[in-house]
Amino acid sequence: MGVPQRPARLGLLILDSIDLPHRAIAGDYEQLFRNLFKAGGHEIVPVDVKRQTLPAHDECDGWIIPGSRQSVVDDDSWIAQLRTWTRQALEAQVPLAGVCFGHQLIAAEVGAQVGPAPGGWNIGVVDYEVTDSPPWLTLPSHYSLIASHQDQVLTVSSDMELMATAATCPVGAFTVGSNVMCIQGHPEFVPPLAASLYKSRIERIGLDAVEKALASLEQQLDRHDVAHWLLQTIYQGSPA
Repeated sequence: MGVPQRPARLGLLILDSIDLPHRAIAGDYEQLFRNLFKAGGHEIVPVDVKRQTLPAHDECDGWIIPGSRQSVVDDDSWIAQLRTWTRQALEAQVPLAGVCFGHQLIAAEVGAQVGPAPGGWNIGVVDYEVTDSPPWLTLPSHYSLIASHQDQVLTVSSDMELMATAATCPVGAFTVGSNVMCIQGHPEFVPPLAASLYKSRIERIGLDAVEKALASLEQQLDRHDVAHWLLQTIYQGSPA
């Protein structure tokens, strides 16, 4: 099934900002997602979660919950409010796309465990093995995305359908029902941005790990295919 011709109105919950000088490479999160979805003329509606009231769930066709440098288990008030909003969205079967932090947050709200990855930082291009295709999509056997995370989803709850796995990230992607898809990797990231971020974190991550991650950025990415899957899931769950 292809994506319908009608452009989607996509709500983007802004949870963080990419620091300078990295932001100068490809823009902040809003620009990264605008670039990712620009081919279909889709409207991106940004909402700054830390400064604005969380919106009504029906204001957009679906919502993207992207990355953040913070952990889902942090006790910040904005995270608690976002978790309540997300739980209500899940109960109302609102179409959602979770990316990195959003992937972990949705998993936590459906009963999965989220915590530090046993192997430490997971960076570079990760090859994910597709374990199951949701009924509304035909997926390849593998896909590759840029990763950058310390925490990850550690278990699969009964509400989740595992979609993809990797050696360093067993829960690489999952769906909930027919209207929620979550991806640990970053389809919005481009290699120059990832390289800049990794180089700035050598003291935190370690030189060997960063050098391996930088070398992996030469690999082909499937970021636009993954964006299509997220968009198709939002169309699948949203009213015509």
